[in-house]
Amino acid sequence: MKEMPNLKYYFFITTLVITLNAIAQPYSTIVSISELAKQKKVLVEDYPRVFNEEEINNIEKIDSKHSKIFYTRNGIHFEAIVNSDRKDLLLIATFEEISKNDLPKIVLYNFQNSNDGKSKIENAFIGTTPYTSDFYRIDIIEKTEKGNSVKSLFYDELGKYMVPPY
Repeated sequence: MKEMPNLKYYFFITTLVITLNAIAQPYSTIVSISELAKQKKVLVEDYPRVFNEEEINNIEKIDSKHSKIFYTRNGIHFEAIVNSDRKDLLLIATFEEISKNDLPKIVLYNFQNSNDGKSKIENAFIGTTPYTSDFYRIDIIEKTEKGNSVKSLFYDELGKYMVPPY
């Protein structure tokens, strides 16, 4: 009697090939800001409730994987963070600018009692991700050897400092 080939082995290889082929396209890297700017149509199609083509003001690269999209709606400034290392520009977080006076008292108190608490608040935002409840971002100016740069601090609804979502 002839021995049957190991079907588990063939099933595994076939599954692996199909899976790799399926995920290869979304993980194509967008290599430049100009190329990313051309992706406004993708943003509008993938996230029609977040973006409207004529609302997008600017797109800036944050690091090798992330970009920040600046847009306005009804005169209010918004920012969105996307994974620009993917062709489908995965939305990571959105931020709505708020008045410094609208920060919850517990967030403001914890910021003022932190190491950065002596710094002036430049901007305040309320943020959300697809997986979290609201949180707050406070932007301050940090003096470095290379000059001034914006430092963003993140706090949850209870005023606890949190790791940035990106």
